[in-house]
Amino acid sequence: MDSITPPPPTPEVLQRIEATKAAEQSDIKRLAEFLASGPLYSPFVFHDLARGLSRLPGTIQLHCVTSECSKTQTFEREEVRHEASSHRGWGSCATFKCRNCRTQHQKYMYVWNDKGFWKVGQIPELREAIEPKLNTALGDSRQLYRKAIRSRNFGFGIGAVSYLRRIIEDTTESLMDLLHEEKWEEWTPEERQQFELARKTYQYSQKIDYAAGKILPTKAFANGRDSFTALHEVTSGGLHGKSEEECLQIFDSCNLIFTHTFRVLHQHRQEREEFAAQLLALKR
Repeated sequence: MDSITPPPPTPEVLQRIEATKAAEQSDIKRLAEFLASGPLYSPFVFHDLARGLSRLPGTIQLHCVTSECSKTQTFEREEVRHEASSHRGWGSCATFKCRNCRTQHQKYMYVWNDKGFWKVGQIPELREAIEPKLNTALGDSRQLYRKAIRSRNFGFGIGAVSYLRRIIEDTTESLMDLLHEEKWEEWTPEERQQFELARKTYQYSQKIDYAAGKILPTKAFANGRDSFTALHEVTSGGLHGKSEEECLQIFDSCNLIFTHTFRVLHQHRQEREEFAAQLLALKR
């Protein structure tokens, strides 16, 4: 009997195959990033065309803490003898080893089914270390920021956003003090009265808007909007009606802006203090 040659795939089929490959490649990359830095107990949702994925990424990028590395390195997933073709499962485990030093390991426990992927445990735990310049800039607020990061890492988005907003509100008082020191002597009686009214108001949103507009350096503005007011608005919005998952997204989207804002504010204070010290040291 003659063999029957199947008809060539239609353009539509070829297009769908290419779209599926692209979606799977994108989601493998996203899953690698999620393993490295995503919060525990929060769902990772696959693209519709990538729902057929069943194997973990071969490598992820992590900070290796060994003295030999002490920087971000590639970690390779360790193969297990007689490993199943699919990595899906309930309470399954995976281990990644640093490709450079070959001694540092990162282990994960996860759940992976048709509804998505969840990290349910990892050793070592997600780091709560604060970047050195931000750590200095935060001052007394660094402990609150550590709690914000810890909340985020364990999937408590509402808690993470709450701590972030608390830091912003606490820092507003420092902004008012700084504004008083810089501007009081040159203000008119009307401007001084306006300042006192702003300081006594119970509406933090009004106080922040007032202080940020008058004291923040231009580096904290973009298209007329200052980052301090924007951070307070977004975090407040999260607390007043967003889910845990939505608040996690808010925290992650705010974190870069938060870091930049506090660095800029700290630099502004330092430059002001250095200028004042050198001015006072000038001899007539």
